[in-house]
Amino acid sequence: MKHLIGQLKVFGKSLRAGAILLLDYDGTLVPIAEKPELAILPTDMRALLNSLAKRFRIAIISGRSLDEVKNLVGVREIYYVGNHGFEIDGPGTRLLRSEAKRARPSIAKICARLRESLGAISGAIVEDKGLTASIHYRQVARKELRRMKNIFEKVVKPYVNSGRIRLTRGKKVFEIRPSTVWDKGKAALWIIDVIDPKKKLTPVYIGDDRTDEDAFLALKDRGITVLVSKRPRKSNAKFFLKNVAEVKKFLSDLVAKQDLAGA
Repeated sequence: MKHLIGQLKVFGKSLRAGAILLLDYDGTLVPIAEKPELAILPTDMRALLNSLAKRFRIAIISGRSLDEVKNLVGVREIYYVGNHGFEIDGPGTRLLRSEAKRARPSIAKICARLRESLGAISGAIVEDKGLTASIHYRQVARKELRRMKNIFEKVVKPYVNSGRIRLTRGKKVFEIRPSTVWDKGKAALWIIDVIDPKKKLTPVYIGDDRTDEDAFLALKDRGITVLVSKRPRKSNAKFFLKNVAEVKKFLSDLVAKQDLAGA
């Protein structure tokens, strides 16, 4: 992977016709927080997104619920993709995957059982997002991790074996999803087709987590894929940025370049 800072001139021609910015939230627009509710979008980043929305098409693609990510970002007239792609909302379009609706009762039961079973383990957070769920263990003491994971596996195993749900992992989080094969990559392709059916715009996807690898892979032959990571690691992305501050710089450079081109 190449460091993206300073690379705008390399793919400037491909961006000349315009871009679709597909941006993860946690770890991309805001630093990862100890608790999900603490990851609040700074005012200056929201202002930057508003500036970008006047120049490019934007989709925020998050593992959070649709309503939550919309409330956190608060930018109008852009696309929002929640629950890893199972729900999408934006100008003139709306998607709620039927298989996700069918999985809601199972996910609710799992979350209830996990809250009861993990209640004695300090730092374990069960986040029921309706269509999916996240079990965070960033704050769990190292000595409690094995016990926590054993409890988690015991609760979810029957649901996995029956094909009702599937599990994925992120940064110190277990993700519980409907068993269908649908992810950020497929959601990114879906929203790109909605926004740009004639394929004239360049997709730019920026994300930091394992769940974003599906999108990097889906867009490997089309667009610019960017991993947010302190250091390069094995990834399907073509470029990397080191942190949220560099994401902000890159997005600011995009605004400046677009304004210069239009001057």
